Amino acid sequence: MQGMQGMPMQGMQPMQGMQGMQRMQGMQGMQGGRMGAKDDVTDNRIDIVKAALQLRPDQMQYWPAVEEAIRARADGRRQRIENMMSHMEEGQFDRNFVQVLQNRAENLSERGAELKKLADAWQPLYATLDDAQKRRMRVLGVLILHRMREGMEARREQMEDEGGGAMMGASTGETGMGRE
Repeated sequence: MQGMQGMPMQGMQPMQGMQGMQRMQGMQGMQGGRMGAKDDVTDNRIDIVKAALQLRPDQMQYWPAVEEAIRARADGRRQRIENMMSHMEEGQFDRNFVQVLQNRAENLSERGAELKKLADAWQPLYATLDDAQKRRMRVLGVLILHRMREGMEARREQMEDEGGGAMMGASTGETGMGRE
């Protein structure tokens, strides 16, 4: 099996693979600002996970469901962001606190349903992973959580810089009052 950059993955130490993935994440971060690169970003994320796992042939049967769930989750997030952007462009922000909470609850429910589908898709594949694959998944998970936290902070700072305020962020379901 070959890695994303054409190098054999079999003899690669886990940390070497993780360093390559960090470089890939940096490249996808540069692409992430362009809406036209949305599929590229998702494709890169999928490639990173697949390369980290180094799936055996017997495990490949479970991969399509995982990939589909990853794509569905990305599509749902993209749709929520597009809805938020259209509301911002139209100047339609809910000033009604109850409506803000209802919008937030709806967004959290959608995200929860997407996450449940992802967990359900991962379950059969995860059961077949060996200890080394599980260890690489844990390392990758830590890297992903770190990047997510950085992204959330950057969005929060951007909203503050643009004068968004707590109520506006909450109405979009991304930040603000009513966060869980």
